[in-house]
Amino acid sequence: LMSRKKANKRIFEILHAFGDDGQEKRPVTHWFYFEKRKDLKLFESYAWDIGFQTSVKHLRKRKNYDKLLLIIYRVESVNKSFIDFDTMEFFEIAKKYNGIYDGWETPIEMD
Repeated sequence: LMSRKKANKRIFEILHAFGDDGQEKRPVTHWFYFEKRKDLKLFESYAWDIGFQTSVKHLRKRKNYDKLLLIIYRVESVNKSFIDFDTMEFFEIAKKYNGIYDGWETPIEMD
């Protein structure tokens, strides 16, 4: 979990290097992988309840080793403490639904 906070810190360093202070609202997406549709749909319902929307949902595996994909997003300012909270929360909740949290991304806002 500590490495997740380090990764978040690195992303914020990159944003700042491009002159992005995180104040501009923009979509922040979070990526998840699941083995079973039921688990994906339960997690998706949880995400909707806390204000996220579904961006991408792949409910079919193309190969035996593939996983089901769910990408959720919310339009918000990018704040390190909120992101740290969300990533820690998503890591735990995804695990509760037999899923894997794979991280987050956001576009860089340049003047």
